[in-house]
Amino acid sequence: MSDLIFLHSIPERPLTAEAVDQHAAHLAELDDRGKLVMAGPIVERPGGLIVLRAESAAEAKAIAEEDPLVRGAYGTYELRTWLQSNRQNDYRPNIQPESHK
Repeated sequence: MSDLIFLHSIPERPLTAEAVDQHAAHLAELDDRGKLVMAGPIVERPGGLIVLRAESAAEAKAIAEEDPLVRGAYGTYELRTWLQSNRQNDYRPNIQPESHK
């Protein structure tokens, strides 16, 4: 299970080089802490995606709210839980809600 942060850019608030640098530093710090799985922009729409290894929904929310793009009002976020289909679960993740706590 991973937490997904969908970042939604605010068109009226163009990104600055400083904001992008701060965001990149935030991602590097998450990576150093073992929290970042992957991240990057989404080509078809303004914004991006951050995939996390968080201990809880509260931790994922705190990480999203700490992002300089969110703190600086360059964007908003949407937090979702992602259940991965993979070899370890025979490509059948447990989709029962009680298992996601």
